[in-house]
Amino acid sequence: MSRFFDAVRRADEARQHPREPMRPAAPDLAARERRPFRVISVVSNKGGVGKTTVATNLAVYLRALREEVPILLVGLDDQNVIDRMFAIEAGPPRETIADALRSRSLAPAIRLGNFGVSYVPTSARIGELKRELSDPAHLEETLARSGWRGLVIVDTKSDLEILTQNALAASDLALVLVRDLTSLGEAQKVFELLAGWQRRPECARVLLSLVDLRVKYAHGEQRDLLALLLCEIRRRGLPLLETFLSSSPKIESLHSNPEGSTLSILHGAPTSLVHRQMQHLAAEVLKTLESAPPV
Repeated sequence: MSRFFDAVRRADEARQHPREPMRPAAPDLAARERRPFRVISVVSNKGGVGKTTVATNLAVYLRALREEVPILLVGLDDQNVIDRMFAIEAGPPRETIADALRSRSLAPAIRLGNFGVSYVPTSARIGELKRELSDPAHLEETLARSGWRGLVIVDTKSDLEILTQNALAASDLALVLVRDLTSLGEAQKVFELLAGWQRRPECARVLLSLVDLRVKYAHGEQRDLLALLLCEIRRRGLPLLETFLSSSPKIESLHSNPEGSTLSILHGAPTSLVHRQMQHLAAEVLKTLESAPPV
C-alpha cells in the first residue's frame, strides 16, 4: 500500500511542478549536411487548414518536377487519406507507421505507390505512440536507420504534441499552414517552439493555404482576407513563402468520389488555379531547400 501512496505523492508533485517538454539536441550541422535525405514537414496546431492536401499533393508535384529524386510520404495522423491516394496493393499492410516507429526503421514498411511516390501505410492507432515516445529526435533517428535517400514529406496531426514535435525536430523545412487569423495565432506557437529549441526561424515558413479570395472588407487598408493575412504575418516578422493556395470546391471534391479514392490535383484538376499554385509551391520548396544551410 505504501507504494500506492508514493505513486500518488509523485503524481501530485508532478502536477504542481510540471516537467518541461524534452528538447531535441542542437542539430549537428555537419551531420545534417551529410544526411542522404531531406525532410519537409507540414504542420499546424489547427485543423481544417489543408495539411494532408498539401502534403500528399506536394509529394506528387515534387516527384513530377524531379523524377530522379525519390519521394517518401509519412503520415503521423490517424486518417487514411495517404493510403487512399497512393496504395496500389489491395488489402491491409503488413506494417504501418506505428510499427515502423516502434521498430525504429521505416524500411520494412515502405511501399511504392501511385505516381512513383513511396509511402508508409498509416495507422488508425498511431495516437498510442504519444504515450510511448518522449524523445523529439525519435523520428530523425528512425529515418537515419532506414537507409532512405531522397526527400521525406511528413504530414502531421493538428497539435504540437510529441509526434508533431518529432516531425519538426527532423525537418530541414517546416511548412506552417495558415488559413485565417486563428490559425495564424497557432502558427506563432510553432515558431516559438522552434525558437525554444534554438532553431533559426527560417527553418520554417508560413504557407497561406485554402485562402478564400471571396472574403472582402468594407473598411481598412486590407480590403480582402489575403491582404489582411499578409499584413499581419509581416507585422509579426514570420518567414513566409511567396506562393499561396486558394480555397477551391473543385479541390475539395477530389477527396469524395464513388470509388472511395483520393485524386491528386495534378491528375484530377489540371486546369485549375490551384494546380498552377501547386506547381509554384513545389518549385519554391525545392529552391528553399537548395539555398538554405542545414539547421
